[in-house]
Amino acid sequence: MIVIRQILALTAVALRSIPLRLGNSMVIVIGTACVIAVLLSVLAMSAGFSRTIQGDARPDRALVITQGIDTEGSSSLSRENAELIQAAPGIRRDAEGKAIYSAEVVLVAPVVRRNGSDAYITLRGAGPQLMQLRPELRLVSGRMFSSGLHELIVGQAAHQQFRGLTLGKKVRLHDGEWTIVGIFAGGDSVRESELIADATTVMTAYQLKAYNSATVLLTAPTSLATLEGAMSRDPSLSRLYALSEPEYLAMVSGRIHKFLRSVAWLIGGIMIIGALFGALNTMYSAVAARMYEIATLRALGFEHAAIVGSVVIESMLLSLVGAGIGIVVAYGAFNGRAINTLGGSLWDSQVVYSLSVSPSLMLLATALACGIGMLGGLFPAVRAIRASVADSLRTD
Repeated sequence: MIVIRQILALTAVALRSIPLRLGNSMVIVIGTACVIAVLLSVLAMSAGFSRTIQGDARPDRALVITQGIDTEGSSSLSRENAELIQAAPGIRRDAEGKAIYSAEVVLVAPVVRRNGSDAYITLRGAGPQLMQLRPELRLVSGRMFSSGLHELIVGQAAHQQFRGLTLGKKVRLHDGEWTIVGIFAGGDSVRESELIADATTVMTAYQLKAYNSATVLLTAPTSLATLEGAMSRDPSLSRLYALSEPEYLAMVSGRIHKFLRSVAWLIGGIMIIGALFGALNTMYSAVAARMYEIATLRALGFEHAAIVGSVVIESMLLSLVGAGIGIVVAYGAFNGRAINTLGGSLWDSQVVYSLSVSPSLMLLATALACGIGMLGGLFPAVRAIRASVADSLRTD
């Protein structure tokens, strides 16, 4: 208890004296704020991308693709296979007894970014039961595309991020121009970065003979095993396999997700080291200027632990102030800001997603700031109490 009371008393004295050494204190605050703001901005890219990829993933939805293939764009599913999959057990049926299912083709469509540069996004040909299969999707304007016509609906994220993807506009694709007849939203997912049209119409326009994948709604998440068992027993489906939607999305997004996190921690790590050295230098200077004061406290009988504790707490509090500023700046400047990948991540097309400065990232940033402050104050304080009291008093 004595040590705690001494720590509190010494910390109060140190905090009251901060205005007398405001310059040194601001070095820690500003340095930590810059580190936290930059780190959060980069980590928000990874968090936002992950949230978008898994945004509407459901364990009771499954994809059927070719074995040995890890993206649906590279898969091949014949029309005969598609018919057989519809009849497989474990798939949910609608009121008319039809399988809730969509055989799909995945291509890319040329678009133009807001800055005028060229890009590509996913063009998906989907079946007539798209909205039953994905009830989270909803039309926010316009209408659904019609089978047999060159019509598209566009995701809201793509509509906002790229030029010309507005209601009534035409997109030049294979075999002529296609009209955007609807804009859809829902799920805060990768689907909002796509153009979607009727699968049969797309296949005819692009002269395709096979689908890329089939997505089915299962009667329950555990029904995936039933579907897989039925496929394995059918020789014509033996080259295909089914996996749940969360598993598939985690598989295709793993590479870019790891890349974003690696970049975030590389940049953040360099800045954290810089901030730590800044805090060390600042606290060394602050403690050196107080050597006579610290020596006097030691001569008066103050515990070494109390002196070290007060210096460390002061450094941590300054770092936490910096962290608070950095979090506010990062949240205000980056949270919710829409950006897009540079291509080549999913199906060789771009994905629009929003940066996410989540509460977990804020807690992580606060913990890092505490670590910077603790280490920044610990070493100077230990050095001060190891110095000779007599020498410190004579030096002043």
